Amino acid sequence: MAVLTRTGLCVLALVLTAACRTGPEQWGPFRGRVVDAETGMAIAGAHVMVLWERDIPSPAHWTQTFYDAQEGMTDTDGYFEIPRETRFFTALVSRPRFAVFAPGYLPQAEEVTPPDGRLYVDPTVLTMRPLKTREDRCRHRPGAPGVPPNELTNFVEAVQRYTTELKCWELREAQP
Repeated sequence: MAVLTRTGLCVLALVLTAACRTGPEQWGPFRGRVVDAETGMAIAGAHVMVLWERDIPSPAHWTQTFYDAQEGMTDTDGYFEIPRETRFFTALVSRPRFAVFAPGYLPQAEEVTPPDGRLYVDPTVLTMRPLKTREDRCRHRPGAPGVPPNELTNFVEAVQRYTTELKCWELREAQP
């Protein structure tokens, strides 16, 4: 029985150690530049979010829960940086996901230099397509998926303020 227990503990330790993620591609720092897809001009004041989720195993399937999130904003030249996070126990934490919000824009493409580089770790340019009509803006309303309401207050508040100002409900009410 003791051999089985030791073997089980060794296997569990191996799985947890293998599931720990470290390195710049996981915890940053994350940097980039946000530009208008049509003009190439910098988009100042864009909100950038990085989100990590924990993958929790269960007998039937894996479940993802919120682990952590960080946010930043672009400066007048469209650049942003989210500092590196120091984590010690990162078992089963997924790779980071990114979201960018700029009022009146929709993310279009991310280009990393060099081509085999790591997204937002190596130089990354995110182009955003301008949404020219109110209908397009309402159709492509942003969100902060998987983020609890008390996290990322600047990102979430900016999205809520933007969607409130759009008054998309007026468009639905006007339809026959």
